[in-house]
Parts: sequence; structure tokens; C-alpha cells
Amino acid sequence: MENKYSVLVVEDDTYIRKVLRHTLQTEFEVTTLNNGIEAMDWLEAGNPVDIIITDLQMPYLSGQDLIRTIRASSLLRQVPIIVLSTFTDSATKIACLEQGADDYMIKPFNPLEVRAKINAILRRTSDRNGAVYSAPMPKKSAF
Repeated sequence: MENKYSVLVVEDDTYIRKVLRHTLQTEFEVTTLNNGIEAMDWLEAGNPVDIIITDLQMPYLSGQDLIRTIRASSLLRQVPIIVLSTFTDSATKIACLEQGADDYMIKPFNPLEVRAKINAILRRTSDRNGAVYSAPMPKKSAF
């Protein structure tokens, strides 16, 4: 069985999560979470991920805060991030890209375009031997 790339979708809209899961699940291992706090808990638990798709407007931890937190992490900073947002203004797009997002797509979006962008980014950033972020190996006991 071929290893699938792992995609984390962070989105508080149930319908959008379902659409993305349906579109991506044949090609990727898809995890969907409701907000940035859930995403950070999941990532900090050591779950491997190759790419993150995030909304901006979410409760508890916004997409921009999630991007900043991920980029500040020595373990996660290399994970590619795509933003999906209803914000169409250039200032928001520029801010997200400057904070470390790799792409920015405006809602409503074509889910097939999201899949194509994921593939384009992964072609440039991943190696087929493992995830961009893998859980750290446990330290061996001295005893």
C-alpha cells in the first residue's frame, strides 16, 4: 500500500470540512479539525502532517495566529500552509503570506483547485520517504 500524504484541514465550517474531506480523501490522508487550538493540540501530540489548510476566521485561535504559532515552532515551521478565506482584500492576503502562508485562496473555492495546489506545493516541499513533519523519536533510556 502506498503511503499517502497527510493533510490537516482546520476549518470551523462543517460543510467546507466535508467538501474538502470528500475531495481529498482518495488521494490524501485527511484530518479535519474545528479550530486552531484543536490543530495545535493535534500537532503537538506528534501527529505527522505534510500540509495544513486553514481558515482565518475561527473561534479560540484565528488562522493568522495559527500560522504565526506554526512558524515559531522549530518542529513545525517547514510545514506548508494554504489559507482558505472569505477575506478578499490585498492587505489580509499579504499579511498571511508574510507571516508564512504558502498560498491564499478565496472562498468560495473550487475543491479541485485546492487539490491541485496541494499537489503543486508538495511536489516542491516533500520527499516521498516521510512527512514534512514527523513526530520526534522517543529518547532512549540511559538504563
